[in-house]
Amino acid sequence: MINVLDDWYTRLTGDPFTDIGGFVLEYLHQLFPEKSIMQHVEWAANVYVKKWSNNLHSFFLNSTITHNSNKGQKGIDKTLAYYNSLLSEDNGVMGYCRVTGQFTKVFQAARDNHIMSGSATLINFHHGFESGLQLSKEALIRIFFVPLGVEQLGDKVAAVICNAENVTRYIVRYNVDENLKALGSNSSTAIVKSDYHNPANALFNFATRIIDTVRTATYEFENETGNATGITLTLYHFTNFGASPSISIYTLPSTVFSFYSYCIIYHNDDWQNFIRRQYTNTKVKNTNYDSTTRTWYTKKGDIVDFDVYKTWYNKIYEALLSGNSRVILRSFLSHSKRFPFSFKIIEQYQIKIRNMDKRTIAKIKELADFIIDDKSDDEIKRTIVRINKQKSSSDLRRYFLKLIVEYNNKHSERSKPLITVEEYVDYLFPDGSFWSELRDLLLIAVYQKLHELNKQVDIEIEEQAESENSNI
Repeated sequence: MINVLDDWYTRLTGDPFTDIGGFVLEYLHQLFPEKSIMQHVEWAANVYVKKWSNNLHSFFLNSTITHNSNKGQKGIDKTLAYYNSLLSEDNGVMGYCRVTGQFTKVFQAARDNHIMSGSATLINFHHGFESGLQLSKEALIRIFFVPLGVEQLGDKVAAVICNAENVTRYIVRYNVDENLKALGSNSSTAIVKSDYHNPANALFNFATRIIDTVRTATYEFENETGNATGITLTLYHFTNFGASPSISIYTLPSTVFSFYSYCIIYHNDDWQNFIRRQYTNTKVKNTNYDSTTRTWYTKKGDIVDFDVYKTWYNKIYEALLSGNSRVILRSFLSHSKRFPFSFKIIEQYQIKIRNMDKRTIAKIKELADFIIDDKSDDEIKRTIVRINKQKSSSDLRRYFLKLIVEYNNKHSERSKPLITVEEYVDYLFPDGSFWSELRDLLLIAVYQKLHELNKQVDIEIEEQAESENSNI
């Protein structure tokens, strides 16, 4: 029996697959506390063989479950015999488990009983030409339960973990619940399948679900406690199948998670109208987005609702994962030209992810106020065009100097300066800053001020080349 929750069958190890299996086993034990470990193994083996037709090739290569010779009851019997031998510690040798670190009886772990490890037949995969990784019985038994705590994402398996134990536990239990529901309705034929096809969309879907459910993982909680929880999500997209095993790792950093949770909690309407405009599908042409219904429409007027377009490519999700700030900022600018959009979202992005000084943002907002105040529509249009035409750091610096001259001509010498020397050096053009980022932020601030004043200024601004992102 599993006696305590911090037992080696369930305690955290830092290995993603072992921990997922441990959370599955912990949850099954809580649901069915009367069952022994072997009874849980037997139940899982029956699911894998009878319900899922031995289809675990993405996890275990030529195992007691997946080998062609182990169909039906034969596969179950071989599986139970193997795990019984582990529990009785037959054929184990004393050593240190590579996962738990404990000095105990260890056993061979290869691709048939472990995920994404080396082959048992090719000893050069392992240290000291051993026949496999050396793992404890607890680690190997935990690995057996991994399929119940993950999901199918496209043609590979997605295993999602978090640096916060309660969040990983939530994700795993969600997948276990989905599997149990499908098994209960007799509709389960394989591990639970994601609604998504690409890792970026799936990862942000997990983030949304966590924000809605696990309160301690949100920006709101950080604000109340004064302690940043630093939530980081990692998605392992893998297959252990045949001669072409592969794994790709996608990380949603804590800075991005904090920014994303801020948008969802405090500015959800603005964020959703922005993010849902960013979906594209090369196979679906001539579509238009309606911000009122948050629905895409085809040229013929057919509705493409969220359950369909949420699987499309989203350049902002991809850019947030890859750290492509240029794509994100230009998208903010393009959106701001046409629609009201909380500038607080821009501020949070610049502070949380771009590490911009709050005083820089405050000065940009002051400059936007000066550019718009007491100006005619024609003057504002000319100013916007002039700002957008700044093609280098030196051009932008000269433009700010012209603004200072204009300001001084309108105000007495005793007035507060528009830009002080300290602000110019330390906040507008500090070492390591990107001049084009400053220009785009100023344009965004101007557009949002116009939206607040309910002014329409129709100007077509050409997109700038990516090469502008120079640190000059």
